Amino acid sequence: SNTVFYAYNENAFYILGSTGELTLRTDFVAHIGRQGLYFQYRHNSPNNRRIDPSPNNIMDLYILTKAYNTAYSAWIRDTSNKVSKPTAPTTEELRTEFSTLDDLKAMSDTVIFNGAKFKPLFGNKADPVLRATFKIVKNPNVTVSDNDVKSQVIAAINSYFDVTNWDFGESFFFSELSAYLHNKLVPNVSSIIIVPSNNNAQFGSLYQVNAEPNEIIVSSATVDNVEIISAITASMLNITSQ
Repeated sequence: SNTVFYAYNENAFYILGSTGELTLRTDFVAHIGRQGLYFQYRHNSPNNRRIDPSPNNIMDLYILTKAYNTAYSAWIRDTSNKVSKPTAPTTEELRTEFSTLDDLKAMSDTVIFNGAKFKPLFGNKADPVLRATFKIVKNPNVTVSDNDVKSQVIAAINSYFDVTNWDFGESFFFSELSAYLHNKLVPNVSSIIIVPSNNNAQFGSLYQVNAEPNEIIVSSATVDNVEIISAITASMLNITSQ
């Protein structure tokens, strides 16, 4: 409906009505144009200007290789301290490995290869200010051991922080993790809170953690970072009266 058609043989325009009828339109005009033209563009720099041969478009690529991700995951999950921390690929190594990308860019572009950097949270392999303890209140109506709950919590956290779920520079929000854990651990768990391990940190300081543009947030928590408590009190939150 309301589509305008042009009839070549009649050199006339028609508009389609809502019931399928065609109505002649006289407010359109058709003119014969040109075709089969060859266009050649030549650009000559004026004598008073210089052409800058340096690249003017810089494209930053943040790359996480599968090999580095596998090695880092093995190190972050290791509790025996027998696995060495892997070294991230250098810019030159990435440029060599992904050299074919240079063939896809324009001459005025330059590609900067940046290696991915992980930002661990919670566990001993995280920065001291980012370490924390998950305090869990079990459901009193369910019979489950403390060790089983701890293992379930860590398994759910590792699933939440799977690298395929995160992007470079994405921030961490405990509210989202808490909702995920409550959904995964029902009915064994009633409440989950996170308390900073740093005595100088205030409760809630880890409810949001930001990442740099080349960083991916990951969890280094182990069962040692999970504590089963009977109830949530001020002492459990490391809150003291002023």
